[in-house]
Amino acid sequence: MSATFRHERAKFHVVMAACGGFVLLMLAALVYVCTRPQTAEVQAAEAHAVRQCWTRSTDPDRSAISRSAQHDACREMQKQYVYKFGERP
Repeated sequence: MSATFRHERAKFHVVMAACGGFVLLMLAALVYVCTRPQTAEVQAAEAHAVRQCWTRSTDPDRSAISRSAQHDACREMQKQYVYKFGERP
């Protein structure tokens, strides 16, 4: 095994270890965000976002395709809100 090959192999392992560390850090951040207690302010902000979405989905200035796509997004937002808070916004 040449010295250059060993050096390249070691560099590869360092890069892969850094990538693995990054993935673990992002997973930890996701767990932190998902397990935080939901405050009344957070719930109110998310309910407002869902209501705004429904308002945009009926905007007559938008094309039918845009309104349809917005409607689908709003339905998904509302479904996630109900799952998260146990009530409709």
